Amino acid sequence: MSASVELSSLVKVFPGGVRALDGIEMAIEPGEFFALLGPSGCGKTTLLRTIAGLEKPTSGSIALNGNDVTTLPPGDRNVAMVFQDYALYPHMTVVDNIAYPLKVRKVSAQERRVVAEEAGNHLQLGGLMERRPGQLSGGQQQRVALARAIAYHPGLFLFDEPLSNLDARLRLEARTFLKRLQNELGVTTIYVTHDQSEALALADRIAVMEVGHIRQLDTPANVYQRPASVFVASFIGSTPMNMIEATVSRGHLAIGDVELPIPPSAKEHVSEGEDVIFAFRPEYAQISNDFASSVDALTGEVAVTELLGIDHLVTVEHNGLSVQATTRAVPPVGEKVGVMPESDHALVYRKSDGGLVGTPSLADSVLE
Repeated sequence: MSASVELSSLVKVFPGGVRALDGIEMAIEPGEFFALLGPSGCGKTTLLRTIAGLEKPTSGSIALNGNDVTTLPPGDRNVAMVFQDYALYPHMTVVDNIAYPLKVRKVSAQERRVVAEEAGNHLQLGGLMERRPGQLSGGQQQRVALARAIAYHPGLFLFDEPLSNLDARLRLEARTFLKRLQNELGVTTIYVTHDQSEALALADRIAVMEVGHIRQLDTPANVYQRPASVFVASFIGSTPMNMIEATVSRGHLAIGDVELPIPPSAKEHVSEGEDVIFAFRPEYAQISNDFASSVDALTGEVAVTELLGIDHLVTVEHNGLSVQATTRAVPPVGEKVGVMPESDHALVYRKSDGGLVGTPSLADSVLE
């Protein structure tokens, strides 16, 4: 049965006072694919290892299916973990690697073999069962690690960057395969990654972490379209979000001598004279030399163009600021153009605490 997960006030402090987890509150539904996303050192792997029982929390509690497992050893939690390096036994064959968790459970050799071959066949490993890990490619080793987790029949999968050792092409293939597999099995999955494209593609919900805190817990669409803070906005997206300091003036956002409309999401939540950060993604901006003299555009000269595939990312220098937009019609370097953000897709952040305008301030959230 797929497990539900509930974390309450979870804290982990390492020797020396390093606070890796700082009061984590989180609930994960049975069958959910849940991603922990953040930069190196944010606490995501520590959180995963604490749920697995490999790390003991300093305080707080962990419940699986409503049962407190905070002090239970890993073997009593009915979870299977797939590590970044796959943690395969080099002296064992593929079938023995897959069957090893069942051996620990004292399952008979015959039954272990049947379950291991079934899991291996499910992952297209049928012709490799007598090989050893050293005779396999990275993608094949990854599938062996997954097959071992499946054979365990856990209520919860814990993945610690399982695709990071694969090359770019194989990584994309493995990502699609992993999502399909999780849909078929319906097992609750917590997936740690620093790759935001992986999290956006795979997860039902994402927790974006920074220095032991969850900065946003939401669907991939909301994390991408409405990042809750400047940190999340700067971390999410294959191209950086434009972030420009502005001042609310006469119902507009004043950026130097340019006045842009206040985005509808922020219009009722800002005050005259307030200093804010105006943000928009490059794909939500139009760029053209027709806007070069427009008062509603950020004008300047094209400094750099970068091929993204179908589109180009164009960097425009505006009064000392670098502003980016994507386009298929590429203006030449040095040409004067205007970048016009799409107001409906633009956001405003409070300069005081970096929180998204239209949501409670981060300071208020702490006080609550």
